[in-house]
Amino acid sequence: MFCVRTVLAGLCSARNMPQDGINSTSAGVKTADMVLWTAALVLLFYGLGDRALWTCEGRWAEVTRQMLAAGNFFHPAINGEPYFDKPLLSYWLIAIVSALTGRLDELVIRLPSAISALSAIWATVFIGRKLWSEQVGRTAGWILLTTFGMLFWARTGTADMENLAAITLAVAWYCAHKNRHNFFTFFVFYLICFTGAQTKGLAAVAVPVLAMSADLGRERRLSSLFRPPHLMAAAINLCIYLAPLLYAAFTREGYQANGLTLVFKENILRYFTPFDHIEPFYIYLYYLPSLLLPWSPLVIIALLNFFKERKHLDQRTRWLIDFTALIFVFFTASGSRRGYYILPMLPFCAILTSVFLNSKGDERWKRLGLGLQYFGFILCAILLIIVPFVRPLIEKSLALSVPDCFGYGLVLSGIFALVPMTLCAVRPNLIGVIGGAAPNTTAVILTSAILIGIFFRQQLTLDNYRTEKPFAMGLKTMMTGISPGQIAFYHDASPNVLFYLDMEGPVRVVKNQDSLAKFLAAGPEPKILVSEQKHISDLASLLSALEAAGKPELTEKAYPWERKTSKKFVAWKIEKEVES
Repeated sequence: MFCVRTVLAGLCSARNMPQDGINSTSAGVKTADMVLWTAALVLLFYGLGDRALWTCEGRWAEVTRQMLAAGNFFHPAINGEPYFDKPLLSYWLIAIVSALTGRLDELVIRLPSAISALSAIWATVFIGRKLWSEQVGRTAGWILLTTFGMLFWARTGTADMENLAAITLAVAWYCAHKNRHNFFTFFVFYLICFTGAQTKGLAAVAVPVLAMSADLGRERRLSSLFRPPHLMAAAINLCIYLAPLLYAAFTREGYQANGLTLVFKENILRYFTPFDHIEPFYIYLYYLPSLLLPWSPLVIIALLNFFKERKHLDQRTRWLIDFTALIFVFFTASGSRRGYYILPMLPFCAILTSVFLNSKGDERWKRLGLGLQYFGFILCAILLIIVPFVRPLIEKSLALSVPDCFGYGLVLSGIFALVPMTLCAVRPNLIGVIGGAAPNTTAVILTSAILIGIFFRQQLTLDNYRTEKPFAMGLKTMMTGISPGQIAFYHDASPNVLFYLDMEGPVRVVKNQDSLAKFLAAGPEPKILVSEQKHISDLASLLSALEAAGKPELTEKAYPWERKTSKKFVAWKIEKEVES
């Protein structure tokens, strides 16, 4: 009965409650803004450094560690090998934070991403306020903040969030100065764009230019793109962008990679003639909704409503729809596609959804969208609450033991998720002031914040089951007293493991059995050999004469529910010379 009432409240509230949803006084606005930015600080920064590095984070961590160790910030490398797959600025940002804090750990590696996410949310709020209203901007900020894709990459130490932030800030700058087509306006616009390009790639330039072109094209002012102020500003910032790459190219004694070549390869060649990351053209049709969770149903309803009302939309909304569609087409047209490439769409999908919720239109569509969100959240809350009752079945089927704190956390998150929707039904005025939007909208916003916040908190709990960092720290202890030249990785070395080992110089990597045999036969000193488990069969013949054959000194832990253990690490400590 409770659930039915709550769903009905969500469906009916758009009709029965005032749409301003907030005390229009400055005190009411200030309260709503404080709640938004407090939530942003908590969701973005709480426990940011508590998780071990995962997959691609190790590349940024290890490149920066080697930059700091060598004092060379123009020639990125991993284990002494050139690694110029990404531009320089994302590494420099981590290095700056490291210099300011005097440390280099998971928190430092992720701080630039989290700060960039905060900047992107601010820019999203600004665009909404500048073009529509305070309420549209604030609601868009809430939607973006509580989107899974946004929070996930904001809490990940890579360049993706810096790229997204630069795109959103550039569009915000254009929106603020769109009627001033002078050199200064274009110079700052391209400075933001090319700064973003120095973190990940030229998409940080292309996407804001699409925004500007969509606006100027609609106003029949595209000719301004060919005037001297615009061309000069773009040319100067292109030179600024190329400057560090040129410096790296002219000072690369003994360094094999060329940043300029890789800019062409990674940005131009990959777009038109992809050499990797080749996915079907339709992948963003399901990747984008997954990144927009839990807001996907409402975003889809908003887009359908805009399509239905397209003839009656104002110019600002038409521009935003055209621009968002152009982003989708731009990334879809690329031959190289990955799910997170489409991240730059998230801020503008958030604004579109906020415009839908806060504009005067067909209330039936709003009730439908909010009703779907209510239903989904209530269903999710119920599933979380019943976890203790099905926990024995889950543990038995997956052969795992769920920590008590994890199970209790799920139950509490389910209970807390019902609170905003309950308040919406019994105290709508109170909840409207908290969120700065209509009570029904605020209830959905706060429920999303609670669910996604506890999701990432539970992720910290599950990090105790991650095994790569404990293996690396055990390997570091195992290496005590052994010279770096007597340590080798077979086939390749994990950047994550290298970062945690924190060795002064490169570690040896033996690529085949012949080079491995030479390593094992090189002197009587104790040696350490590290390999992924999938390569053990290749090593068996060479290690068969050793007492340690089949008995690694150190093995990365594997849990019963892990089906694939081939990438788990093992390490042998070899005490005697092996005949080649």
